[in-house]
Amino acid sequence: MSPDEILLLKILRELKNVKLETILVGNVACALQGVPVMTQDIDFFVRDTSLNRKKIMQFAKNLKLSVLKPDEALSDMIRTENKEMVVDFVFRLGDKQSFERVRAHSKRVKIGNINAVVASLEDVLLAKKEADRPKDRVVIKLIEETIRIRNEIKKG
Repeated sequence: MSPDEILLLKILRELKNVKLETILVGNVACALQGVPVMTQDIDFFVRDTSLNRKKIMQFAKNLKLSVLKPDEALSDMIRTENKEMVVDFVFRLGDKQSFERVRAHSKRVKIGNINAVVASLEDVLLAKKEADRPKDRVVIKLIEETIRIRNEIKKG
């Protein structure tokens, strides 16, 4: 396993330990599905409940991560980090995507001995288009090209 896979496995094991249901989104989700991207953080989509926020705090404590968040009542995300990792928990993926919808389209990707729930490329693409951030515009083209190639291969 690569150092990145080892780190991701460590995170996934701790998420399982605190019983937090997550969907891997963002560039890590893209990379796991063949999109040639890099990232400095790992993004997880979670339901926004008080229990899940407590589980995120326990996750951070167990991995010795600092918790950075704006006003909790107004925030769409919580960032946890240390020198080794940056893990973001997002509570919204744009206006069109509920947790249930993204989970229904998700893939299972085996990392070590854990099956990670990974958002489909189409759902990541939709979220990045809705966000319309400059840093996402290049990635959007890479995702679209990967989907196009994948579909061509399926056609045979």
